Amino acid sequence: MGLALGATSATAAIVATAPAFVQIAPPPSVLLNQLESDTDLFNEPQCFTLPFNLTTDNGFVPANTLISSHFLHGDPDTNLLLNGRVLFNGPILGVISSTALLNASDAPCGAAGTAYPTGIEPNRGLEPAQADAYAIIAGGFGIAAQMEVPPASFSDQIRVITRCCPGGCPGAPD
Repeated sequence: MGLALGATSATAAIVATAPAFVQIAPPPSVLLNQLESDTDLFNEPQCFTLPFNLTTDNGFVPANTLISSHFLHGDPDTNLLLNGRVLFNGPILGVISSTALLNASDAPCGAAGTAYPTGIEPNRGLEPAQADAYAIIAGGFGIAAQMEVPPASFSDQIRVITRCCPGGCPGAPD
């Protein structure tokens, strides 16, 4: 299955999605049961300088790095197991998938005007007891994610941090 092309520009870093993720504008809320349409993806702040070290699942992104932030949100109407892939025009520097790290990264990386469940939804990240998983793909420019989310229970959320390359990143997908 191919990837559907998404809108691109000098700062929009999502270049393609498939099959379950749908790119949307930043919504008013990603609180539990406020954005129920299976899997949504949106750009958070783009091409900004990180003010401090940002802890990710496998280390940290250093302060003063020019980054873009993207948010994957699973809160299904129907499916229990949601799968999708996303390609970016900058390499992935880190992925944030635990509730604690999502809470800690909402302030510096969250979209202005979007309400996040910071500190109020204990299972907003990926849970080890579920069939939740992700893998970095496409030479570091993409993510494949699987979210197991029983309807009317909780949501799964992932934040992806990419390098911002205003002139284009070498090796980026078209």
